[in-house]
Amino acid sequence: MKRELELYIHIPFCMKKCAYCDFLSGPAPRETIDRYVTALVAEIRQYQKLAENYRVTTIFFGGGTPSILSGGQMKEIFDALRDVFEIQADAEITMEANPGTVTKENLLAYRACGINRISFGLQSVDDKELKLLGRVHTMRQFEESYDLARKAGFQNINIDLISAIPGQTVASWEHTLDTVIRMNPEHISAYSLMKSRIVGVRNVWLMTGNRWIQARTSQSFRMRKQNVSCMN
Repeated sequence: MKRELELYIHIPFCMKKCAYCDFLSGPAPRETIDRYVTALVAEIRQYQKLAENYRVTTIFFGGGTPSILSGGQMKEIFDALRDVFEIQADAEITMEANPGTVTKENLLAYRACGINRISFGLQSVDDKELKLLGRVHTMRQFEESYDLARKAGFQNINIDLISAIPGQTVASWEHTLDTVIRMNPEHISAYSLMKSRIVGVRNVWLMTGNRWIQARTSQSFRMRKQNVSCMN
């Protein structure tokens, strides 16, 4: 009997490194991305023997920005995955995407590959907060990307949000939550900016340039309570 297996596939490229991001990611020329995809496909095929013992139930493409890949590159990866692994028919297959990086053609290609869930990194509906975070998109671009994903057939969409942004108020956070909830995504992931300076002491920070700016911790806790209030 085959054991269940969940796959995580990392795409470490993005248009621009965000101010708060500590993941292995960064911008790169197209030739580097092409070489990475070629190497990734080769590595997947090395697991042919081991894969015989498993059935894949979940695949998650994280980053970085996986939506920086073309539809053709994603197909190369999925061709290798299906050649090597048995993928369950109802497997949840998620791809992270940054607003403004998706096109109608690529979204349709992703769907054709089998991706059935998309996770958009919105973070805030306030363009000033997005700029402070170092995001490359605006709220308008997110709305356009979200609409394109729905039209491409995605019926399972997650939206990532960030609270405790320096300068953010409880009112602006509530506005972000209310706006996103009205869009009716299937899932919302709400995170708080944090950095522990001392064990047992948690503070909210944002990296901007070469310095850390501390946000108001009391407001951060009120924002977390608002998560529960708005989402229930």
